[in-house]
Amino acid sequence: MQKFIIGLFLLIPFLGSAQSASDIINPDVKLVWLGCDFSRVRFTKSEEFTNKDQILRFFVDCNNVVKDATMEKVHKRLKRDVIKDFSFVTAKNEQVNWEEVYSDDIEYGLSDEDLQEMVKELNIDQNKYMGHIGLVFCEENYSKTKGAAKLSVVFFRVDDLEILHIKRDAFRPKGFGFMYYWSYPNRQSIWYLSKVRKELEKE
Repeated sequence: MQKFIIGLFLLIPFLGSAQSASDIINPDVKLVWLGCDFSRVRFTKSEEFTNKDQILRFFVDCNNVVKDATMEKVHKRLKRDVIKDFSFVTAKNEQVNWEEVYSDDIEYGLSDEDLQEMVKELNIDQNKYMGHIGLVFCEENYSKTKGAAKLSVVFFRVDDLEILHIKRDAFRPKGFGFMYYWSYPNRQSIWYLSKVRKELEKE
């Protein structure tokens, strides 16, 4: 009985410290920005993309653009401190088979369950980032046919990898060159992080 009571007292602080969606904008809870996960993306339609074997280079370049040019914007849009560690998405994106990312399914998308699996597959260091909230962009459908790119902005608890909030975005790409053209939607998603903040402030 005494062991049970001791165990219960140890458990209560842990449960009390579990983050909720409102902690996304809580400056006392650390947030780590993990980058763009392309492990389940599809480019549609297949025949409309001519640089198929170069796509893995795009995954790297897109993350570099987002990391170097927009880190300050993530901080400003959420109005809180943010740290970054793109090593986990980098390792994951390197495992993608470029021949499998093209599809003729222009309606392709990811379910909430798919997104939860992606978070778990990130293999984030839960000891290093214990008590943090993670932020990752899960890339879904880059469609030339529809002229739009879909991605999901996902916030999750690092301690148990449970998703706290999902914001689904779709933007028309623009810019010169393949990399800047298709990375534009990610930069737009960063800009609209302020919507997440404003929604959570109302709750």
